[in-house]
Amino acid sequence: MSPPLFDWISCGYEALLEAWIPIEKYYASEIDKYAIKVATTNHPDIEEIWDVTQVKWEDYIGVDIVIGWSPCTGFSLAWKQLNFNDPQSKLFFEYLRILKEVKPKYFLLENVKMKKEYQDKITELLWWITPTMIDSALLTAQRRKRNYWVWELQEDGTYKKVAIPQPEDKGILLKDILLEYVEPKYDVSEKHTIAMQNARSC
Repeated sequence: MSPPLFDWISCGYEALLEAWIPIEKYYASEIDKYAIKVATTNHPDIEEIWDVTQVKWEDYIGVDIVIGWSPCTGFSLAWKQLNFNDPQSKLFFEYLRILKEVKPKYFLLENVKMKKEYQDKITELLWWITPTMIDSALLTAQRRKRNYWVWELQEDGTYKKVAIPQPEDKGILLKDILLEYVEPKYDVSEKHTIAMQNARSC
């Protein structure tokens, strides 16, 4: 059983499938109605459990894995560097609280590349287990450096870091994934094009 936190469109479900990991039950904590619609349309067996701050987590003690990608706005180098003072990024503490309550066999936290002082603080709070940095450019046509903290519960109740090998570079470029023809109905309006050009990514 797996309860992903800040689940969005259930990419965690897709990752488990790709890794050939059997899914007995997938509980998804998410509040965005559009993301929930995408997730449950693609995977009707998902059980949505709504707001991460409102769930009775004692009902999920002993699950196999907790996955979370807490909001990055406070840590991203592209934003205001509010770290834990950011109203979204401080939800990391909900993730931490849930880990202590649920005590899963494994857990994974993903977040953006950030200032070392912020990364070190998260590492300290997560039992001094350091993250592994992986650049998505190794596997996709987009450069996105991300931190992954991954642990396994030990018999004495402590957690031990799970080693993650760096993926082999597949050498995928943007030209490799672009379609030669796209139906006009998928064209982006000038308004949305300008909005995307002005947007900042995590």
